[in-house]
Amino acid sequence: MDRQSEKVAQRGRIVGMKEAGLSAAEIAAEFGLHRATVYSWLRRWEEDRELRDGLRSGVKRKTTPQDDQRIREYAETHPFGNAVDAQQNLNLDLSAQTVRNRLKEMGYHHRTPSKKLKLTERHRQLRVQFAQRYLDYGLDNWGKVIFFG
Repeated sequence: MDRQSEKVAQRGRIVGMKEAGLSAAEIAAEFGLHRATVYSWLRRWEEDRELRDGLRSGVKRKTTPQDDQRIREYAETHPFGNAVDAQQNLNLDLSAQTVRNRLKEMGYHHRTPSKKLKLTERHRQLRVQFAQRYLDYGLDNWGKVIFFG
């Protein structure tokens, strides 16, 4: 049973318990609800004979299932890409934040890849000179050196 069906069933039990003679306080205690909630559903039942949720405001989903699938495929084939790359490469008429939200829903989380700086030729030369200078330094001497990272 989906969540909406469970809610409707619970509301039906609320109405049934009231019709069986229980008080709103007893019903509220039974379901762990506030008494005002019980009264609200009982009033709604008496007025409209309706137990379903009404329409709610909110923004409709911007992506279609096909868009979601394309975003998923892009994420799988471009593991180091990001939401902006996906949005631009897929030509989606969506914001990068919407793409980011869909990726998060799918279980993908943003990680900034660590970047190792490329050595310049000068750096390489200095490293080789250092290594050659201390080639015969010995383990006893290196054990006394403190390295800072």
